[in-house]
Amino acid sequence: MAPLHLQEELVNSESRVTVETRYGSIEGGRAMNGTAVFLEVPYALPPIRFEDPQALPLDYRYEDKAYILESSYALQPRNDGQAAGVPFEDKVGLGKPSENPLFVNIVTPPTFPTCTGLPVRVYIHGGFLQFGSPHGLSSQAQYIAAERSEIWVNVGYRLSVFGFLACDEPEVKGNFGFKDQWLALLWVKDNIEAFGGDPNNIQLSGLSAGAHSVHQILHHASHLPDGETAPFHSAVLQSNSIVISPKTPAELRPQFQALCRSLDVDRDAPDVLSKLRNPELVSGESIMHAIETDGLGLQYGTFRGALGGTWLASSPDPMEWQRSGEFARALKRKGVRAIVVGDLTEEWYLYSIAHPVASMDDIKLNLERYYQKEMVDKILELYRIVPDGAPVEEYKKLLGEILSDGQVHLPVRLLARDLVNAGFPVLRYEIGWTPEQGRPLGLVTHGTDRPLWAFRLPSLLPDQVEIARAWLDAVAHELESVEKEGVMKRSATQILALKEDKTIGWIEDEKWDRYMALRHVLPGED
Repeated sequence: MAPLHLQEELVNSESRVTVETRYGSIEGGRAMNGTAVFLEVPYALPPIRFEDPQALPLDYRYEDKAYILESSYALQPRNDGQAAGVPFEDKVGLGKPSENPLFVNIVTPPTFPTCTGLPVRVYIHGGFLQFGSPHGLSSQAQYIAAERSEIWVNVGYRLSVFGFLACDEPEVKGNFGFKDQWLALLWVKDNIEAFGGDPNNIQLSGLSAGAHSVHQILHHASHLPDGETAPFHSAVLQSNSIVISPKTPAELRPQFQALCRSLDVDRDAPDVLSKLRNPELVSGESIMHAIETDGLGLQYGTFRGALGGTWLASSPDPMEWQRSGEFARALKRKGVRAIVVGDLTEEWYLYSIAHPVASMDDIKLNLERYYQKEMVDKILELYRIVPDGAPVEEYKKLLGEILSDGQVHLPVRLLARDLVNAGFPVLRYEIGWTPEQGRPLGLVTHGTDRPLWAFRLPSLLPDQVEIARAWLDAVAHELESVEKEGVMKRSATQILALKEDKTIGWIEDEKWDRYMALRHVLPGED
């Protein structure tokens, strides 16, 4: 049986490759298909808990070792409902949990080191910003790198409370995971040429929470100071984007207080932050236990982005900035040439198993993980009420519909609308077919398209390989076309579709009015 994890392939091979970087030599290995692989290459200093990441200093030197091991992954909760039935190591790799996941996995085509100036693709994994790892099997890039002669970089970043705790009093800046990702992009821009990549041809992509991260990064890039440009030229958002501005640190204060309460830490003590930051006083494992057991309360167990500060400006409001067209115009000035955004036809199912629910109250509390309370009330008015005592599956399906509508179907359409209205080059897509053997209950649901995007040969049957190849070619061709034109010639309702019958072509978005009707509960969308 062929190895599943890259570490197993690399350790079993005697082939080694070396790259000279500004921080010294890095030794990697070759996967079974000949791609050169470098695992867990640090892009930042080991982070301090609940503080911003720090770039590598000029005198930093990489360890004298082979970078071929999956030795660590971001410390994270183990209550990932969406990954039920998936072996944990297939999701995070073969290593141990760590509060320092600030590394990149780099995969170059088999032609390394003879080829230079290759396209670079940076991928941010999903997992609700709470779970996952660049070592996950679905993130593996050796197949796509070999198929398309591209360099792929998978980014590790801090998750859950370690990546996204925020508060106003005491001040916890938050957005640490997004800041990690940004620092990784800067590292790639500055160092990828040593691996044969073109630093002026970097595409950023992400699935689910990774797509949400890409949208956050786009907003951050749109506010860069004069003279600075984005460290990428295009972006792909797969099945997610921002629908509403994040909560403010003040709105997130109750979550901070719930964390303190669950850990028996005095939230009002002057040294509360120094205590929480000290792993010897408050272990990472104890924090994870509090989250996994719902010790914070259902509505406080998910940590996400915060509005304000140096990461995501609160003025102008991010979504108003996007609607105004200034977001798109700023991105053009910062060197971003095109954006791809899309969804699947049955996203709801995987969202239905994200959190256990057995009542309307459970649904309401779980929605408060993502939205302000007053917003949750407005959202629920748009959907049916499941009566008390109904089968649990009915509550789960309703939760799945609400979450997928609000995190995928509506926001990807809003983003496309706002970009098209500003004349920004955008490519919309829809996937209505994914490999049958990877579909839960036969549904084309959230994440089942990963084998296509990653050209993951072990997950594809021979005829499916050709469909994946055709899909990747079609997206690349259309993206190249909109990049060259530099303006939008299609409407926001026109979609490049991989259809249920496995054919590829342009269709009109028949669900546009249905999903866009939901936007009226959002601020500024009246």
